Amino acid sequence: MKYQKIRFLSAELWNFKNVAHGRVEMPCARRRDFSCEKSEILGIYGQNGSGKTTVIDALFFAKQLLQGRPLPSDAAGYIAQNAEKAACSLAFYLEKDEVGSVVSYDFTMRRAESGACISLEKLAVRMLREGRLSPARVLFSYDAEASARFLGPKRLWDSLVSAAPEAVVDLAVARRLALGNAASFLFSSDFGAALASPSDAQEGPAELLSLRAALSAYAGEGLFVVSSDHSGVIALSAVLPIALHFDGDERTPDEMQLSLTEPSVQPLDTYRVVKASVAALNCVLGVLIPGMALEIREYGGQMTPDGRDGMRFEILSVRGESRIPLKYESEGIKKLISILSILIAMYNNASVFVAVDEFDAGVYEYLLGEILGILEESGRGQLLFTSHNLRPLEMIDKQDIVFTTTNPENRYIRASGTGGNLRDRYIRSISLGGQKEELYDYRNPMEIARAFRLAGRCGDESR
Repeated sequence: MKYQKIRFLSAELWNFKNVAHGRVEMPCARRRDFSCEKSEILGIYGQNGSGKTTVIDALFFAKQLLQGRPLPSDAAGYIAQNAEKAACSLAFYLEKDEVGSVVSYDFTMRRAESGACISLEKLAVRMLREGRLSPARVLFSYDAEASARFLGPKRLWDSLVSAAPEAVVDLAVARRLALGNAASFLFSSDFGAALASPSDAQEGPAELLSLRAALSAYAGEGLFVVSSDHSGVIALSAVLPIALHFDGDERTPDEMQLSLTEPSVQPLDTYRVVKASVAALNCVLGVLIPGMALEIREYGGQMTPDGRDGMRFEILSVRGESRIPLKYESEGIKKLISILSILIAMYNNASVFVAVDEFDAGVYEYLLGEILGILEESGRGQLLFTSHNLRPLEMIDKQDIVFTTTNPENRYIRASGTGGNLRDRYIRSISLGGQKEELYDYRNPMEIARAFRLAGRCGDESR
């Protein structure tokens, strides 16, 4: 990666699930300190169904697109029911040779016969000079529905076509493939090949090629998204998804599915990363859970299903002389193990961003607060999480917390007011109000009790 630092700044959503509009911004970006050198944490709190997970979903979609991967097959279900399109605008800070820039990547997905497709994309840059941002300059715009020239700015289209007249046909084919695969056109291999043509001697294509490569590498090596599905898989006790981070190895997957019912077989390249990750995990795990460590038991070489040389192994939980398969550890411990590698990376690397849905799932609340406090105080990277546990409200800065509202047009706000414990203020705001938007769709306890009584009568009648 040619850029020395990449940081996530913000995400803005339109018509994503139950979020008609909402914006979340990292603390340093909010202060306009784009080249921040310390860790950043942003927690999202709110009632069930109020848009917390939607931010994680949008970040996962962006990660897929930036890596040239297709959206999930059910992507159309993430578009608001009353809308035909959903849009997302992401901002990143990139620094190279002590020169900083803010890059925005916008994408729109619309409903299609096969589910969903990417209909619009835009990449723009603003240079940071003497603490001020220059006006935005569009490097790339794409309109899948345009009948003729679907790529802009015009100078980019002209440079690609003039270098190779057949590029018009190649780009049209690339557009059809991107539409059919529900993938990005900008980050497709076909568009990348067109940019790498002789026209890259010109400033526009060369700059776009550089930014494109940097964001794609960042999505694979520095942007980690842990969805609620991750925790759901752990609860089944059949597979443990382990998020992996290892600098400088682009072949390493960012997540490995570790079987909990039988030994796993992984390619040797991946297995070497697993060994290094387990060694790193043991440095931290024994401190978080006294007396516990992980141990790899090898069962010898074995070919992988795709014909590569691999290693058959399993990971054991060790406490003193006792060794047990990870399957029999608690859900909370398995959750910690599954994300600890990327939290270690986030702590040590300024260009690692981790987004975790339901960070508190199965984790002891006091330990959760201590981990967040340490990551905030002395880490270097970035963490965005959602949670229902209120302990973090007592541990991290109030500017590091966003609350969801009951207003779908303004889903995310920071708490107003000063003084007092943020946890107490949040609970008071739910009960008494006082914020710019309503934080909780209040239900009278008597109504809840009555609903339970009615439900019991329905059960009696069914028998």
